[in-house]
Amino acid sequence: MSTQQQQLDYMERYLVYDIYKYFGKDAVLDSHSITCSNGLDGFMSALYTVQLDMKIAGNARQELVLVKFMKGSPEFRESSKSYTQFANEIFVYAELLPAYENLLRSSKLNTDLVEQLVPRTYCAKFGLVEGLGTAKESVLALQHLKPLGYELGPRLTLRSDQLEAMCRILGPYHALGYALRILEPHLHERLRGELITLPFVFEANAPNLYAVLYRVAFDRFYAFYDRCRDQLLQPQDARFAEALQRLRDKYFGQPVELLEHIRSHALDETQPESHFSTFLHGDFNRNNVLFHENEEGKVDEIRMIDFQEMRYSTTAIDLSFFLYMNTPVAERGTIFARLLRLYHQHMHDTLELVLQRNHETLPEEKINQLLSDYSYERFEAHFKRYAFYGVMICMHFMPWLLGSDADCDRLSKLFETDMHGAEFYELSMNIAGDAANRQILDVLRHAFEQGYMDWI
Repeated sequence: MSTQQQQLDYMERYLVYDIYKYFGKDAVLDSHSITCSNGLDGFMSALYTVQLDMKIAGNARQELVLVKFMKGSPEFRESSKSYTQFANEIFVYAELLPAYENLLRSSKLNTDLVEQLVPRTYCAKFGLVEGLGTAKESVLALQHLKPLGYELGPRLTLRSDQLEAMCRILGPYHALGYALRILEPHLHERLRGELITLPFVFEANAPNLYAVLYRVAFDRFYAFYDRCRDQLLQPQDARFAEALQRLRDKYFGQPVELLEHIRSHALDETQPESHFSTFLHGDFNRNNVLFHENEEGKVDEIRMIDFQEMRYSTTAIDLSFFLYMNTPVAERGTIFARLLRLYHQHMHDTLELVLQRNHETLPEEKINQLLSDYSYERFEAHFKRYAFYGVMICMHFMPWLLGSDADCDRLSKLFETDMHGAEFYELSMNIAGDAANRQILDVLRHAFEQGYMDWI
């Protein structure tokens, strides 16, 4: 593993000048500085900010760059699947998004659609990196968007304009994956083959961070449920109670098998609407997007970051994650359906635009059939089968977001150093208390009412 000093030396010797060269022969580098960044959102990464002071054609320019390295001991990297996660993240920036740009270019469309998905990328490397030792490493350098007014959203619940902005960016991102499969199937298959599979169930005796996280999530919820059942449920909740018991009977022993069922079952081409699987973000949540607001305080731009959980599977994984994590409880019953339609509208409009630009190779009848395959009715039926993924995420992650800063910081450190230890388990069981437990119950109730638990 690379040390902090090796990372600093690498940036000084190589990366600063690679970034500087991006600005062309008219750029002159006057000075630069490197500072360490810390925070919960980078708990699997070592983060730095590089400041470049330049002159471009005689005009002063300052550029801030966020640099991300894989951190942790070799044991942590293995147990947390960091080697897979960081390799896949680099794949997004170095392979997938450029393929989408080429698809748009060949379709005679503006590549701004891809450029507006993520921050500007200066460097994306994974493997044996010169200057970083002899082990596999990951280096990602992105334009730092904070000076341009981009910020993370609130800790948990988002405003309507923030939720809508997330739908506006996620829909086109998924649509480009669909379009690539339709228009360039050989390239699509090659890229899919390069993506490393990230399952939730590992081989026997292999360390599994998902097993650790979802073990405590189920232990925590059902301990709360058993303790407070009489206060939580009314006589009319009998069917809801039956659904919770089915979930317990089928998956309490191995909660990760439920996640793996969703990930892999959606890829089975014998299943209805399996074509709704594509390249995902994988961790699409408020802490992995950056919002920019206009003068009226409404979101006008958004960028995605942190693709470490990137997978190829059902788009319900991305959607259900952020909808359940970030929608307000009181409005969830009405806002959920509206956001699903908004997401689908942006996805379908983008897919239609790209396909129509390829009418010379795709007959109109074929285009209409393809667009019908991605209709809202078919999408909604597909989403219903796999939306419970977002509930699972809430069972594990919501208490962390509702906990105090001190508890979250302690959990993140324990996750890196001793995720199998008693302290990590106990703190995970208790962080944010019954306030978090009740929010998880509200999520489960909504999923039951929507029919998302019917298949269990």
